Amino acid sequence: MKYFSIITLALITILSGCSSIEVSHDYDSNANFTKIKSYQWLPEKLQTKPRSSIFAKKNPLIAKRIKKAIENEMTKKGFVIITEKADAYISYHMSKNQKVINRSRTSFGIGLGTGFNSGFGGVGLNLSPEQQTYQEAHLTIDIKDKNQQLIWRGKSTSPIKQHPKAKETTELINEIVEKILEQYPPK
Repeated sequence: MKYFSIITLALITILSGCSSIEVSHDYDSNANFTKIKSYQWLPEKLQTKPRSSIFAKKNPLIAKRIKKAIENEMTKKGFVIITEKADAYISYHMSKNQKVINRSRTSFGIGLGTGFNSGFGGVGLNLSPEQQTYQEAHLTIDIKDKNQQLIWRGKSTSPIKQHPKAKETTELINEIVEKILEQYPPK
């Protein structure tokens, strides 16, 4: 049940506002990316935990959207998906973590009043720290070579947004995947 909650929160994160999507990538500088023309999905037993296959069982509609978005972006780049003896293997996984933001909150006030024989007044300044927490999710796309060695990883980070509509979900997933794979192959 706890794993399901984590996956659900990660899923919700993917559905967050577009302006807060951050992407990064890393790659093996010794890999020859020019030789990669075809790919296939990495078998379940070789996937990074949390496995996309587990995510797909718990969140089949979102998993289908992610997989389709990855295939569409790879096709746009000229890569062909095949079922055997591909040049590379591709997979994705989802994870989440909690972020804490520490902020200083400042307030200022002035008070004035009158009494029977005199007036009174005061000035106040309040500096109080404020902590905010939010959930952040990561969609990670891995590309491995023929020997199933990791040669490229792209990752997105975005805060959780609750209760999006199906169309918004699809659009956001497409945008996230596009932004991640914009950086593949490395130049």
